[in-house]
Amino acid sequence: MEYLILSSLFFAFNNVLWKWVVEDYLPLQVIVKRSMITSIIGISVLVLFRESFIFYPTLSELLFVNLTCIIGAFGLVFMIYALKESTLNNFIHYSLLGSIGTASYLYFIENIIPQNFVLGILFIVMGFCVFLWNQRHNSKVIQFSTHRYLVLMTLCFSVSGIMQWYNLKTYDVVFLMVHQEIEVLIIAGITIRYLKQPTLSFFKRDYVLLMAPVVVVAIVAGMHGLKMTNPFISSITSLTTPILTMVLAVLLLKEHFKWYYVSSMTLVIFGVWMLS
Repeated sequence: MEYLILSSLFFAFNNVLWKWVVEDYLPLQVIVKRSMITSIIGISVLVLFRESFIFYPTLSELLFVNLTCIIGAFGLVFMIYALKESTLNNFIHYSLLGSIGTASYLYFIENIIPQNFVLGILFIVMGFCVFLWNQRHNSKVIQFSTHRYLVLMTLCFSVSGIMQWYNLKTYDVVFLMVHQEIEVLIIAGITIRYLKQPTLSFFKRDYVLLMAPVVVVAIVAGMHGLKMTNPFISSITSLTTPILTMVLAVLLLKEHFKWYYVSSMTLVIFGVWMLS
C-alpha cells in the first residue's frame, strides 16, 4: 500500500514537471528523451544486479510481456493527447470507469473481493464526489476525438495493469520496468518519426533530466505495490495522483490553495487503506 502511495506522489511530481516541460517542447519529444534516459538507468541497474535479469522460458511468455508493455506504451501516448484537450475532471471520470472494469474482472475471473469492500468504496466515492463537485466549474466541453483518446487510454491502462500483475508473479520489477520503458521509447520514436517532429538533444540540460529519475521511482514503486496487492487497489490508488498534482502545484507553482484538496484526499486515502 505504501509503495502505491509513493508511486502516486512521484507521478504527481512528474505531472508538475510536465507542465514546465511542455511549455517549450512537444509531448512526444519529451516522451522519447525521457524513455531513453529511464531505459539507460534501468539497464545500468540490471547490469549491477544481474540476478534481476530473467530469460523468457517460452516464446508465449516473451510475446505476452511484450504485448503488455506495448499496450501500456500506447496508453501513455493516448493519455498525453487526451490531457492536452481535456481537464483533470474528465481524466478522473474515465479512470474511475477503468477501475470499475478492473474490479469486475478480478471479481468474475479471479474471484478476488477486497476486504471492507463496501466501506472502502463508499469513502473513495465520497472523496471523489467532494473533489469533482468543487471542480465542476473547471469542466469544459471536449471534442469527440478527445473522448476517443480517453476511452483508448482507459482501456490500455486497465488491460496492461492486469497483464502486468500476472507478469510480476514471474519476473523482477526492475526487469519489467526496463522492458516497458524500452517499448515506450520504440512506440514514441516510431510515432514522432511518422509525424515528422524533431527530437530533442540528449545532452541538453532541461527538466526532462529531472523527470526521468522521478518516473523510474514512480514506476518501480507502482509495480512493487501492484505485486503486493492487485490491479484494482493499484488503479484506485492511482486516482489520487490528480489530487496530489494540484497539491504540489500549490507548493511548487504557487497556485491558489483549496481546502477541499485536503478533505477529498483524506477520504480517498482512507478508503484505499480499508480496501488494502
